[in-house]
Amino acid sequence: MDDDPPVVGTLRSYERSVVPDATDYRCSFFDTRLGGTVKGQETTGPEADEAKAEVLKVEDEFSKAIMAGNWDVLPQVFADGMSWIARGDLLGKAQVVADYRSGNLHFRQLTHDSVEVHIFENTAVVTGHSTSILDYKGKLYNAPRLFTSVYVKMGGRWQLVAHHVTELPKQ
Repeated sequence: MDDDPPVVGTLRSYERSVVPDATDYRCSFFDTRLGGTVKGQETTGPEADEAKAEVLKVEDEFSKAIMAGNWDVLPQVFADGMSWIARGDLLGKAQVVADYRSGNLHFRQLTHDSVEVHIFENTAVVTGHSTSILDYKGKLYNAPRLFTSVYVKMGGRWQLVAHHVTELPKQ
């Protein structure tokens, strides 16, 4: 894969059985390259600190927008090829924006803690713990969750390219 030329906005999907003799269990993997590659070395120093602050500002603007119902912010934060995985669904940018606008996805409370940001050149990985309370397609979700959000700096601004949520058992 290191010899592959950089590709912009390509989604590769693979299906394979991960359990011997299981015919209904499939995993999907994605490999997206947006204008370059990510090096394995985390960026440190003043530039990384500035990038972390920029990413946290975008996260904060996104959170405030969804709590206030300011849906016009979402298309600016979400990259066109964004992948959003949560509550058993794999959604793209248009689907997530539509879910917010229609009320299919509504946060009653938005609370994140243990948030960490790691910078890898033009890519930021944000991880954290959420105790948010939300309604999704008429169902209440209030279990704690872990989340990962991946941002890429494109055109001078940080955009969300991937978001993944894993629910934790209630304590």
